[in-house]
Amino acid sequence: MQAKAKKKFRFDISIWVAISAIAVLAMISAVMTLTHFQRQKEQAVELLTEKGATLIRSFEAGLRSQAVKGADIFKVQKLLMETAQQPDIDYIVITDNKGKIIADSDPSMASQQYGLDLDTGKIALSKDTKWRQATNPEGAGTFEVYRGFFPQERNNERQIAPSNPKSNNMIIYVGFNMAMIEKAGKEDTRNTIIIALILLLIGSSAIVSLFLAQAYRTARTSLSRITAFSEALVKNMPIGLIALDESGNIATCNEKADAILNISCSNAEGKQMDSIMPAPLQRIFTELSARDGLVEEDLQIISGQKESKTLEIVAAGLTDNGISTGKIMLLRDVTALRQLESEVAKSRHLTSIASLAAGVAHEIRNPLSSIKGFAVYFRERFSGNIEDQQTADTMIAEVERLNRVISQLIEFARPLELKPEKTYFPDLIQHTLSLIAAEAKKNHVTITTDTAFDLPLTEVDPDKVKQVLLNIFLNSLTAMKNGGNLAIKLVTQKDKLVTIISDTGTGIEKMDLPRIYDPYFTSKPAGTGLGLAVVQKIMEAHGGTINMESDLSQGTTVSLQFPLTPADKKDI
Repeated sequence: MQAKAKKKFRFDISIWVAISAIAVLAMISAVMTLTHFQRQKEQAVELLTEKGATLIRSFEAGLRSQAVKGADIFKVQKLLMETAQQPDIDYIVITDNKGKIIADSDPSMASQQYGLDLDTGKIALSKDTKWRQATNPEGAGTFEVYRGFFPQERNNERQIAPSNPKSNNMIIYVGFNMAMIEKAGKEDTRNTIIIALILLLIGSSAIVSLFLAQAYRTARTSLSRITAFSEALVKNMPIGLIALDESGNIATCNEKADAILNISCSNAEGKQMDSIMPAPLQRIFTELSARDGLVEEDLQIISGQKESKTLEIVAAGLTDNGISTGKIMLLRDVTALRQLESEVAKSRHLTSIASLAAGVAHEIRNPLSSIKGFAVYFRERFSGNIEDQQTADTMIAEVERLNRVISQLIEFARPLELKPEKTYFPDLIQHTLSLIAAEAKKNHVTITTDTAFDLPLTEVDPDKVKQVLLNIFLNSLTAMKNGGNLAIKLVTQKDKLVTIISDTGTGIEKMDLPRIYDPYFTSKPAGTGLGLAVVQKIMEAHGGTINMESDLSQGTTVSLQFPLTPADKKDI
């Protein structure tokens, strides 16, 4: 059983999630701090209230055996003053139920009114301990605990009022100084806020760290993808790339540059350019400045096979804040492209000339017809004069030769319109040979044919092919003025029908072979130079090719290759 591939868990955090988490953490810290302050206040109130109640009960216990009257007031006053000496007690006051001070830790306050803002009559009858915060003139706040004062009754927690309400008419007030408590509270508050801030900072740092870790992981993943994409792009791009670092060493070199320059890019990285690259490329890199922008030019270099190549170069310097960080060059082999452009330009030039020549030829044809007519007229008129007849015959022959030249010129200039039909090539060759039989006999040329068995019917334009064969046959006869052999062979090769025509004539010089298809190029004194140009045009119109091989004084071999269609092959 195949183990299931574990899916990699990814937890992505956006910046808004991080901000929201920090905000929630801040709110929680604030709520916890406020709760702590509230609980601290409640504890302080509870502590001071309990302390005040205990102090009041101790007073009641100390005075329980005595009646607080007359001379006894002095004892109570003394007890209050001694008790008030404690640092956390501001004052102790005993009043009647009307608010008149009976005894006070400050003797000067005797007989004055106190607590008139309270319901003193009701408080004097209750054993419920109550508290309030009062303002201390000395600056610190005062926490005051008060209730009815019952020094003559035994304390009983279940008793919430005196047995004889009328017998009690006193209230005791105990004021605690809150300076120390407030100071401790402030310190505790400061510490609590510091702790809350520290916790908030730690939590925020954790969230930010998590966010930064996520951002780092995302950036690293993106960088890895971009790096892989860049490496694949550089490796497989259809043009060569060479990059140098700031020290002039080769930083990278792709496979296309390897193929163009015939260098080993795997061994070139990290090396100086002068040990690897051709001199013309070194010159461009050396002269290149980061501030000069792009450099575009064509270079001629000699490759490892001693072959000349034309390279299209685009180079530029790389900078970072004005500091050079390297150089880069793109190169492309445009040898075939430049040759094609040259051929296209030449073809356009020849087309223009051909069009002009065709126009001129058309204008010449009509006067030639008139000249020929006059020549025939004078030959008949001066039929008794042999010399005049020969002159007229010469005029007629030259006019016919000019007409043939003009016909070839027009044929070469006008677009070909083929009329293909199923044709049996051996019959086409025999018919063409019959046209040159008389001249071949005159030149003592022997003609032989070799035809393969079961040749297919081929879809060609018979008239145009006859023109091709006739032109080649006539060229061969011209090259064999003193006799020779003309051999024609018909074979099939894969998807082609091949006609091979060989002669034993004078041949063609090697320096002339590349130009034999150029219009008006000829080595014959009376040639027009259009015959092979027309032949090549007809072959290209059929989708075929013509190939000529010749050795001076050894003869010439012409190969005509016509494509066979699937329909042609069925006829085999």
